[in-house]
Amino acid sequence: MAVEQSVAAGGRRPDGRVTAAATVRLREASRALRAHLDALPAEFHFGGPADRFLAESAFPFARWRFDCADSLIGSGIGGTVVGALARSLFEDGLRWQWIGQSPAERRPTLLAGMLLERDRICSYLEEHEVSCLNLPRWFVPLSGVTDLTGRSLEWLSAPDAPDADELLDTFLASSPAAPDPAKLTGGRVQDLLDTARAMLAMSGLRGAVMVLGHAGHGNLLGLQSSVSADGVPGHDLRADHEALFLHVAAVGVTVTLLGVCCAVPECWPAEVDQAGFLGTAVQLTQEVVQAANAVHGLGQAQPVSAPAKVRQHRRVSRLRPAVLVAAGDVLPDVASVDGVIAAVTEYQTAVDSWCPDPWAHGDPKLASVLAQAGARSAFDTVMSTYDQHAAVSAVFAARMLLEEAARFTWLTHDPEDGTFLERSKRYFDEFRARKKKTIALFAGNGVGLRAAKRLFELPGNVVEGPDDVAKGRKPLPPIDQLLLAMGAPYPEPGWLPVAYSLLSQVTHSTPLGLTHMARFLDGTLHAGEPSPEMLALTLDTACLASARLLGTSGLLLDQGSKTAQNYALELARRAYAVHDAARMVHWLD
Repeated sequence: MAVEQSVAAGGRRPDGRVTAAATVRLREASRALRAHLDALPAEFHFGGPADRFLAESAFPFARWRFDCADSLIGSGIGGTVVGALARSLFEDGLRWQWIGQSPAERRPTLLAGMLLERDRICSYLEEHEVSCLNLPRWFVPLSGVTDLTGRSLEWLSAPDAPDADELLDTFLASSPAAPDPAKLTGGRVQDLLDTARAMLAMSGLRGAVMVLGHAGHGNLLGLQSSVSADGVPGHDLRADHEALFLHVAAVGVTVTLLGVCCAVPECWPAEVDQAGFLGTAVQLTQEVVQAANAVHGLGQAQPVSAPAKVRQHRRVSRLRPAVLVAAGDVLPDVASVDGVIAAVTEYQTAVDSWCPDPWAHGDPKLASVLAQAGARSAFDTVMSTYDQHAAVSAVFAARMLLEEAARFTWLTHDPEDGTFLERSKRYFDEFRARKKKTIALFAGNGVGLRAAKRLFELPGNVVEGPDDVAKGRKPLPPIDQLLLAMGAPYPEPGWLPVAYSLLSQVTHSTPLGLTHMARFLDGTLHAGEPSPEMLALTLDTACLASARLLGTSGLLLDQGSKTAQNYALELARRAYAVHDAARMVHWLD
């Protein structure tokens, strides 16, 4: 009966597989919300305060990522990228529900946030001895929409915002009340925001945040979100993880919209009835949440207990002078990525020239299969989206590739005699420990232990390895250290940690990252078009990282065959050619 219902609802895929009726209903609810949000015109005020422009840009940027996440569902590529997009929307929701509670006081924190991110980038440049001749372009990619130099007293006196951990702790400590249906018709934006905040307080929120983090960082646990009984590893999504991702993404984008409405009421288009539009948005979001709960089984949204304390991050006491850009140093938007694209097209041809058969030499290791399949899926996502409206997906995929390539390089490349087994143990212990911690967080925050464990169960056709974690285990080295080692062959090895930080501006939807996902040319704002610098960096790191992952996993899966060796060498050669072209645009290394 369920199969008949899902087929009737359009659940049959082109390859003959059938999507469960509950998942079809979830996708229909998600797309109904997407269609509603897409109908809202975006309005921007140029020439006014910088924090107003940044606030006005926040919802269109969030809506764009929600559209991209929804578009990737069922596409056959980029399954884990959906989780990364959902994670960023969750962070947006936390930030904007906080700003929306006291907009006059908290909106200026967007200015302080941009200065702090610039300072963070400067610290990486200094620490790793990296040059960047066009640093003003990285700091002010949009010229003419407002003053983004940061040199005014308004910027320097802006208060700091809490970081992601502090926002989560503060949110959980506030224990929002259960959704009140009566408030949906009241017309007050603040009432709607309170209702939407309650949807954000789902059961097991801390555990859900860790699952989103696994996907966002592209690690082994994140890639396991794509391992289903009948799907393609690395490409599709498990139904329960798809539900969790869409649940969080839908609430995140709606809370962002409501928080922005509180912070910049003047950006609302006069021709749209605000109370009716926002009330419908919250109702449609509730339908997504209800449909998602029916699939992931984590329970209805409910207040959760307050944490023992709110984690405080260390404030920067003094900014580096370079974060303040002189008006005369702002560089024009004239760079071209044509040469980079030409090199990437040749690299893509090399990627498609061979693919190992994972089962040619017996049952393969799951980690090697996921490294190969996940890299192909993420790289296909980059190539399918970088020049399309979904270009932001390419940045997310590239950062995930870069991070996992750094870990995989550390695990497999040139370890000293006797260290491979030790590194392998550390590598897998890391994710076994993360899995156990996540299950414990779910179970300790309103989710049944069986439901929490089910979220990490692999299908019966996958042979799982041992689940024990060594006592006194050593965690993996910090990502900066891994990236630095991966960059050893380059003239400036530290360029990779800097690149990772720049890509993270987009994946964490910082004000700086937001300005790199639009261009202002001839008086027109082209929202959804990456800056040439960010696009060049995205394509460069995607090729470098996928070359490492595809080449190394191909050698492992094909037992070091001559074909695999030649393939790995050709990928590396083509990736270096991409870097030679890209460095003339992003000016790193």
